[in-house]
Amino acid sequence: MDDALHLTGDHAGGLRPPAPTVRPATPGLPAGAAAPEPDDPSSHVTARRRPDAPRTTSTADARVMVGVTVVIVALTVLQRIALPLGSPVPVTLVVVAAVLGYLAYHGLVREDGAAVRTYALAMGALSVFALVDIAWRGTGSLTSLLLLVVTWAALCFRVDERRLHLFPRVQQRFEAFMLVFAGIGIVQMLVQFAGVWTYTDLLATVVPRDLLFLGYNTSYPIEYGSPVIKANAFVFVEPSVFSQFLALALLSVLSRGRQYWRVAVFAVALVATVTGTGMMVLGFGLLVLAVRRGGGWAVRAAVVLAVAGVAALLSPVGSILLSRTGEAGETNSSGSLRFVQPYEYLLERWSSDPWSILTGLGPGMADRISDQIFAATGLPISFAGAVKMVLEYGVPASVLAGVFLYVAVVRRSPSPTVALAGIFLNAVTSSSFLAANIFYVLLPMAVLFVGRRTELSVRERQQRDRAAEPSVAVTVPAWNPGGNR
Repeated sequence: MDDALHLTGDHAGGLRPPAPTVRPATPGLPAGAAAPEPDDPSSHVTARRRPDAPRTTSTADARVMVGVTVVIVALTVLQRIALPLGSPVPVTLVVVAAVLGYLAYHGLVREDGAAVRTYALAMGALSVFALVDIAWRGTGSLTSLLLLVVTWAALCFRVDERRLHLFPRVQQRFEAFMLVFAGIGIVQMLVQFAGVWTYTDLLATVVPRDLLFLGYNTSYPIEYGSPVIKANAFVFVEPSVFSQFLALALLSVLSRGRQYWRVAVFAVALVATVTGTGMMVLGFGLLVLAVRRGGGWAVRAAVVLAVAGVAALLSPVGSILLSRTGEAGETNSSGSLRFVQPYEYLLERWSSDPWSILTGLGPGMADRISDQIFAATGLPISFAGAVKMVLEYGVPASVLAGVFLYVAVVRRSPSPTVALAGIFLNAVTSSSFLAANIFYVLLPMAVLFVGRRTELSVRERQQRDRAAEPSVAVTVPAWNPGGNR
């Protein structure tokens, strides 16, 4: 049955109906005919397929995979590339818009109703409070507000329901890209420690300065005065961002429950970055997995984590990692400037300006305050995404933004662990709610494939196993009062 004849509500968001699926000849169908999709509830033909049989790739599948792969390339290879349009614009923002437009043209993405409604509510509240600040306080940037509205709009789209089975392949593709960069990062550190190479920013030597993001700590030593530069695989804006992406890739492997050898590669590369934010993302994700997988899994994971921790401490950077464990409690340390002082500033601001709890200080003010503090004290204080949101837009609008993230990213997520870890990355360990080159990692790893659950909790696995148990039919003869016994 030709998919092009089924213009259901699921495809209403596309400009064209989904491309027909062309498969090899199957029983009852001529070669080259459009075979019914196993995931198509409207099909009147049930496709029988062994659970372990490979799924034939269709034209529509190929288009989705190409689009998602382009997004992954933009998130990694092109992460440091900016378009000089007055102020730097992440090339990832343009790439994602083009990919969504391409898939929508072929009827392969659609808008999600619940996400659109909560997006409109959250953006409406953010806009109202931002405009109040701009008109009343004279603070805030309309450009920053528009960038937030445009960037977050991508979270409202989903791939066609019959393409949800591609998510495990997308996970593996993201992991494959990160394996390449993990290897590069490990080699970066090994050759520096061996003294056979001095770090050079290779990307900066081939890409014009006007096309690179500036202002990031792209290259800095493992400790003050050391000639060894932290691993960033050359293409990531910072070693910390590299470590956070490695943590997501590691959690993706664990959520799939296959190819565990990749965990070792990602773990070694994570140590090579010599940063703590990736460890934080990994730790948060492991806690989520422990809750979802149960006590037995948590105990095994704790043992493996302990062994890995000892190995990391015995590595050449072990003493540096150990010295940074109490960094958050040290005045003006990197940990304090990222995870302590921003919250202290927020509470002090609320105490002196209670009205800012409701309306915030205006879009873009967190960066301006950071610049002012740096100019006055020389301290590079950094506001994480969640603190920046509350500081700029106030508590009520920020709560609505959190509700939208839950609906668009977490609810019905194919991998809740990766989805929650991705939000944690953007909200706590990074200030990337407006940085499309980092924020959009949520798209391939969660948002686009919402609706298909591939990572099951203990309860969901038990329910599935019970449903799969064969039922035993027992026939009880009817009682006949007048018959023979």
